[in-house]
Amino acid sequence: MPVVTKRLRDPDINPCLSESDASTRCMDENNYNRERCSSYFLKYKNCRRFWVQ
Repeated sequence: MPVVTKRLRDPDINPCLSESDASTRCMDENNYNRERCSSYFLKYKNCRRFWVQ
């Protein structure tokens, strides 16, 4: 696994890993229909906002 990928998959570096995985899984299951996954995107966005501040 490339170093960049390892860093993104590390929960200590990316605390929003579960939210990221959930939004990706939603996109896969819904044929990349962004409207159906908007709640997952919002959760990820809120998580990132919390950890960046």
